[in-house]
Amino acid sequence: MDSYILDAVARTDKGLVRKSNEDAYSLLPEYGLVVIADGMGGHKAGEVASRIAVQKISDVLISGLDQMSDDLAATQDLLQQAVEQANQVIFDKAEQLLEYQGMGTTVVAGLFIKGRLFYAHVGDSRLYLLRNGRLIPLTSDHTLLQSLLNKGVFKTRREARLAGIPSSKLTRAVGLFEQVDVDSADIELKAGDVYLFCSDGLTDMVTDAMIGAVIQESLLNLPYAADLLLELALMQGGVDNISLVLARPDQASVGKTHVNKIA
Repeated sequence: MDSYILDAVARTDKGLVRKSNEDAYSLLPEYGLVVIADGMGGHKAGEVASRIAVQKISDVLISGLDQMSDDLAATQDLLQQAVEQANQVIFDKAEQLLEYQGMGTTVVAGLFIKGRLFYAHVGDSRLYLLRNGRLIPLTSDHTLLQSLLNKGVFKTRREARLAGIPSSKLTRAVGLFEQVDVDSADIELKAGDVYLFCSDGLTDMVTDAMIGAVIQESLLNLPYAADLLLELALMQGGVDNISLVLARPDQASVGKTHVNKIA
């Protein structure tokens, strides 16, 4: 199956407040694969959940790609199955060990393949697209705050926060229950696209407007853009772990066939 080699860069930092980094990521440019997970739970349980998630999702996708046909629906199904299998592994481990009870993680995962980006997410880790100078959110948070906004209870995030609604209260996470509801979609790749996968340690500290401006001004230097986004999150307080991946499909391959053989 045709996949796209990525021009991609990742950054992660525990921030200025947390004692450890419960974020985890998998960046496999040769497979067109990106996964970010933001763990939660008791002592070290968040780290365990996020690491299980990125490893399991990566393993399922890589092992499934070389057996897949050109059926795009099958690609979407594989991505959802990968997240669901990660959910099962985390849930089972939490059931078996007392110290891991209640652990879970957010997930945002993407697979650049067949001229498209297939993506899935659970929780409040996000995926953005910068296209033609405009930063477009491709995911919607699974949080209490976002749910109330969707229902029209509040008109703005600021209004909800002033009313005391926490921004990080999740309504979905991977591993908390035996089954998980996964949101997934796909989008056609276009020349010049830049995609940002990130945990809420970035988006809670840096506005969408600033994120878009940083990426737009550093299109030719993604490592610099990633460094600057991380620095801005830290300058704004760095109250949470921060993880991000900036990814751009190889310009020569967008709209063309690139064969990636998986061993």
